[in-house]
Amino acid sequence: MNPEARKNLLLAVATVILALICGDWLWRNAVEGPIEDRQRKLAGMQKSVRDREDKLTQARKAGQLLARWEAQSLPSDSEVARSLYQAWLLELVNYVDLANPNVDSGSPLGRKGLYQAISFSVRGRGTLEQLTTFLFEFYSANHLHQIRSLSIMPLQKSDQLDLSISIEAIVLGTADRRDRLSTERSDRLASERLEDYYPIVRRNLFGFGGSPDATDHTYLTTVVYVDDAPEAWFTLRSSDEVLKLREGQSLHVGQFQGTVRHIDDGDMVLESEGERWLLTIGENLAQAFALPPEL
Repeated sequence: MNPEARKNLLLAVATVILALICGDWLWRNAVEGPIEDRQRKLAGMQKSVRDREDKLTQARKAGQLLARWEAQSLPSDSEVARSLYQAWLLELVNYVDLANPNVDSGSPLGRKGLYQAISFSVRGRGTLEQLTTFLFEFYSANHLHQIRSLSIMPLQKSDQLDLSISIEAIVLGTADRRDRLSTERSDRLASERLEDYYPIVRRNLFGFGGSPDATDHTYLTTVVYVDDAPEAWFTLRSSDEVLKLREGQSLHVGQFQGTVRHIDDGDMVLESEGERWLLTIGENLAQAFALPPEL
């Protein structure tokens, strides 16, 4: 190839390369650039719409929550609220029959101008069953309140507990009532039946300092035969008392009430509240095994 032809070929190749570079630049700036810019703007607009929808959803939820709080709030008049709620607490204390009851209240305190908080205190003496009933009724009431602290001190040689309860209740200025408490029932509890919380009562939570006949300390110690009839002996370790029972006789220990249905050499069957419980020598009543209905 002569020099002139080679020169013309190189010039043609360079021209093609330059055309490709220019074409790519034009494509990117005239076509792809605007498309990408529009896509970015569209994505930004879509994000803005999602953010606004999220804020609207949050606002709706906040509105629903505020409406619920307004329905639970103590009356909007704080002095009326304090008087009515203290009277409600006193009525509750009398209902559960606490001994030496005392119900007191503090002054309303503003919190960041959004609401007012009123502190209350309840003191008295009662059993674990009375405390359970108090807590059940407290959380069943649809008031905007909470227990801030609960002090329980068992009394020696007694089933009585020295109770001290600190409570905070809230007043919203936008409450839908001015001179009365909410009469609705709360949905905060897992069960609406007080009886479902009685297993708490049957447990001796405070060892020997609590009830002397608690089921945790009542043991099946032996089975003997008297006149060819089996007899189950229970030892109440909190008082060293021994109960001797035969089939068909009743057993009443603390909150437990049952009937002896069957006695074998090493174990026995008790019936209580329509259920049968298997108890083996060496076990206490709290360790009894619930038998299936088919056995």
